[in-house]
Amino acid sequence: MILTLKELADYLRVHERTILRMLKAGQIQGVKIGGQWRFNGSQIDQVFFPEKPVTNPDAVSLSDLIANRPPSPISRLVKEDRILLDLAATEVTGALHELSEPFAQKTLLLDIQDLRKRLDAREKLLSTGIGRGIAIPHPRDPIPTLREPAVVIIGRSSKGVAFNAMDGKPVQLFFLLCCQSIELHLHFMGALARLLQDDGLVEACRTAQAPADIIRALLEAEARQAAA
Repeated sequence: MILTLKELADYLRVHERTILRMLKAGQIQGVKIGGQWRFNGSQIDQVFFPEKPVTNPDAVSLSDLIANRPPSPISRLVKEDRILLDLAATEVTGALHELSEPFAQKTLLLDIQDLRKRLDAREKLLSTGIGRGIAIPHPRDPIPTLREPAVVIIGRSSKGVAFNAMDGKPVQLFFLLCCQSIELHLHFMGALARLLQDDGLVEACRTAQAPADIIRALLEAEARQAAA
């Protein structure tokens, strides 16, 4: 389970400031995505409730993952047939339905309806629209039956979608992320959030004429980030 700052504070029955102090002291790990903290519930249990059974003892720890970084950058998760340059939807449910269609067409997932329900439930909890016309839709929990460790579907709407984004503006660019594990989810969410701070990448995605243009822009943004 992925927890927000408030949910973790409620779970541990402490104030949110206490969680932030533990973060600063290195007692717990978290990833900041779109200006908001996210925490791996399983890792928190291992720290504070070690007597609880471990669901997956062979799973990579979040601290190891952050330290070592998975070898695949975001650009390796994106393929041309998973880039939709002309979304027709004008509202949340329709956009999520369109964005999830490649999962069904490419048999990346057996139960596409379950994924759509998860995506819709996540948006009802809190919009994944992070502002600047960008959204990162994702299911709240990992999907172990996913055929690949992580998948990114990119969608673009020329008219914009009313997506309840934090700045109240329509969303034109979507980066739907699904992962097999919480560790990968947190890593790639963080990687996406960092990449999308690159105004050059965002503009290139808005003006791309073909899917290959977006993949090229991702590669160039990752090169700029590595150089920095």
